[in-house]
Amino acid sequence: MGLMDFLGKRSAGGLSIEETLMALSKGAVLIDVRTPVEYEAGHAPGARPVDPKLLRESPVDAIHGDDPLAERDAAVVVMCDNGLRSSLVAAQLRESGLLAESVAGGLRAWAKDGNPVLPGPYRRR
Repeated sequence: MGLMDFLGKRSAGGLSIEETLMALSKGAVLIDVRTPVEYEAGHAPGARPVDPKLLRESPVDAIHGDDPLAERDAAVVVMCDNGLRSSLVAAQLRESGLLAESVAGGLRAWAKDGNPVLPGPYRRR
């Protein structure tokens, strides 16, 4: 099953943790739409912090910034604390033409499944 199969499913609850890991292994970009304080307390490794307000103006620029190596057409997996904010953001991204899906259960489900959660600074690209 390919990346498009996972992200194209658009289930109401988002991707399972297993589906999320598969999507990331196939090149999807993980973004975290929580506040800077939440992100700094702990986030999934490799998650890019993104302010949801910036996504309204220019989603691709908000996600990839000025990274010259970014694959700007990559699928996007959206994470928040429990899956609520990320499901709203993923729907907004799909409306703007991006292939996007949220993580069901958010960072809580990620951690409960035994995946690492790292503290660290909120860094924009």
